[in-house]
Amino acid sequence: MTPYTIALFLHVTGALGLFVAIGLEWISLPRLRRAASVEQARTWLGVLGSLRPSGASSALMLLVTGIYMMITTWRGAAWAGIGLLALVLIAALGAALNGRRVRAIGRALPAEPGPLPQALVQQLRDPVLVFSARLRAALALGVVFIMCTKPELAGSLTAMGAALAIGLVAGLPAFPARTAALGTE
Repeated sequence: MTPYTIALFLHVTGALGLFVAIGLEWISLPRLRRAASVEQARTWLGVLGSLRPSGASSALMLLVTGIYMMITTWRGAAWAGIGLLALVLIAALGAALNGRRVRAIGRALPAEPGPLPQALVQQLRDPVLVFSARLRAALALGVVFIMCTKPELAGSLTAMGAALAIGLVAGLPAFPARTAALGTE
């Protein structure tokens, strides 16, 4: 057992944690969007809220171990640097797009049980929530691809560009008015 193998184990563990968080987000968001009562919304907001610490700790574990392995083993490898940059982008998108919206929904949730106010229903159905989750999942899969294949700079950029395009296309249906106007519904 070497420091590298321990770092690699922790890195893979961080990746598993990140994908568990993404999966739970994918399960929770549609249910939150369909919530009709304060109680239902509170349940799914609770699940989403629990993802913040676990997702953040997984991302931090990925970053720390990724930087360590980059410095000690993968010096100058384009795929490693691009993978780390993509991870930072995934975390930033999650915090900026979904984190703020979910916290705002939580603050706006009435204390009393009952039906949801219409303004809150609109917040729950914000298409950015789904769009962001789909985009981040595609980017995360792109990172796994470049970590497995270890391409040079051009291949790494192409793979992450493809992951970005797939995420954008997968996220478009979250915007029903826009996709209906494009004739894709």
